[in-house]
Amino acid sequence: MKEEKEVEQVARVFRNMGADEQVAKRMAGQLVKRAEQKAEENKTSKISELQKLLELSVYGAQGLLKPDEKGDF
Repeated sequence: MKEEKEVEQVARVFRNMGADEQVAKRMAGQLVKRAEQKAEENKTSKISELQKLLELSVYGAQGLLKPDEKGDF
């Protein structure tokens, strides 16, 4: 049940960025699963990994690079 709530909250972010309901839920589900994987790999919390992935998604949707990654190009 908790994961469903997380997916719904993340899907709301994608809907606010213009995605339709079905696409937003699919992307949110993928993002939550990836956050779980990264948390396990990096020995960090799922919340912190989800935050990083959401920030990356928001910047990407705007066609921007995260400020800390601009120096890589």
